[in-house]
Amino acid sequence: MKKFWWQDTIIYQVYLRSFQDSNGDGIGDLNGVISRLDYLKDLGVDTLWISPHYDSPMDDNGYDVRDFYKVSEDYGTIEDFKNLLNEAHKRNMKIITDLVLNHTSDEHPWFEAAKDPNHPEHEKYHDFYIWQPPKHDKNGRRMMPTRWKSWFGGPVWQYNEATDEYYLHIFSKKMPDLNWRNKTMREELKTMIKWWVDLGVDGFRVDASNHLEKNWDFPDGHPGYEHFSSLPKHHEYLEELGREIFRPNNLLVIGEAGGASREEALQYAGFDTTEFDMLIQFEHCWVDTDDDNELTPGKWAKGTVDVTKIKQSFNHWHDVFKENGWNTVYWHNHDQPRIVSHYGDDAQYHNRSAKMLLYTLYFLPGTPIVYFGEEIGMTNVDYQKLDDFKDVEVFTEYDNFMNNGASHEVAMQALRDRSRDNARSPMQWNDSKYAGFSNSAPWMPVNGNYETINVQRQLNEKDSIFNHFKKVLQTRKKDALAHGTVEFYDIDHPQSFNYKVSTDNVEYLVLANFKDQKLTMELPESIAAYKLYLSNMKTDANALEFEPYEARVYRRKK
Repeated sequence: MKKFWWQDTIIYQVYLRSFQDSNGDGIGDLNGVISRLDYLKDLGVDTLWISPHYDSPMDDNGYDVRDFYKVSEDYGTIEDFKNLLNEAHKRNMKIITDLVLNHTSDEHPWFEAAKDPNHPEHEKYHDFYIWQPPKHDKNGRRMMPTRWKSWFGGPVWQYNEATDEYYLHIFSKKMPDLNWRNKTMREELKTMIKWWVDLGVDGFRVDASNHLEKNWDFPDGHPGYEHFSSLPKHHEYLEELGREIFRPNNLLVIGEAGGASREEALQYAGFDTTEFDMLIQFEHCWVDTDDDNELTPGKWAKGTVDVTKIKQSFNHWHDVFKENGWNTVYWHNHDQPRIVSHYGDDAQYHNRSAKMLLYTLYFLPGTPIVYFGEEIGMTNVDYQKLDDFKDVEVFTEYDNFMNNGASHEVAMQALRDRSRDNARSPMQWNDSKYAGFSNSAPWMPVNGNYETINVQRQLNEKDSIFNHFKKVLQTRKKDALAHGTVEFYDIDHPQSFNYKVSTDNVEYLVLANFKDQKLTMELPESIAAYKLYLSNMKTDANALEFEPYEARVYRRKK
């Protein structure tokens, strides 16, 4: 099996705006990250994935880029970014950043020129984006080109009166999609990417990477996702970037592409491709939806967690990349709810279920990605006011819920359960006002449980979630678990989560009850050869009955 530096790294995703404020403006920043590098190093982190740091109007928290070459004033300066690189590299840590290639902000100079026929560079930049003329009904009234639906809800088309055209935006209307068929545009983006590589970044997470190509016949359809997602030609663009930039610079490049088949996944991130090194997909992230809920439908409808689907997904992706590529293991990122609230129990069994989720994921082979705050079991938000939410998606969907007939409280509960803001509340460092994140009111409210769930408290508790995280990450490195193989037991069982991971020198058995009801298990016959290595509660290593969310890890040397 091929060996690359990133196969043995442990990645930690920093949501920059919410991690640590260093200057008292209530917004996390680059100097705040620098101040926490030693904490991250102590946890066992080797690589930081930094969310978008570019100049932006912040319609979508930085994924709407206004200037690719400038750091947002919210986060600091280019000198601060250089200092972050330097301080991380001094600690033998790597920095990868988000690379936003599908769209820009509508305030980007390219789009300012593209939408204005009187702009001196209009002709050049107009074709950097995707435009279509209006359609008209039988009464001559203007209609959108198609009924395609944005990922954020609402139509993908926005009218531009100056050119009498619609531009395409598959996310927010302030995020117009780029035209990847335009070679000049591609060259401009490649110049930008090389600029950051020359500055010293160690890699990228490529945002929305499977949306770069569109169906230029613009057939009608609703929601029409098949016309702007995972079209074959987008691989040509990614191969071009890989061949010219990613591979020659020994970068770690992680692609984001939901819904990839086995063949597509290997095309993205197989050892023989030039596109990505690893793939982020979301197959295991929404296995608890209630398809009968018409008031808050889709991902917003919280239902029962399907444990079998989670196990099948993990097993599938391990099998896809075994010998042919490299797997990525993670529970969630900035686009999903907090994992302990999502699949665990953030109330009665908070501590126990957080550790269960730690054991069931982080002994798996592959490269892990820890999401900030996961190491202390941060939970979903407890906001009571709609205005406390900040995500652009929230307000569109709230209106949709109300139009569906939902009450205000039903809509609010859906947001507290499922919105992206759940994963974006400020880091809970200590029990002081604003949780040690800032000395002034943060850009979004701190979760109300910060006095009991915070880093400072857990550092001082031997049996804390944090210290279990630290031990598990140390174990991954010590026993090279990234390179192991996994075998699931009772994979179709709706409540247990059991597997064996094997390396050349050691084996671990992970046995867990993934639910809040007691479970009697039939332990593997080989259990006598193992010693209990970790557990999330005091237990008899040979007990057949598992308490709610009880999990045990057994170890034996070969």
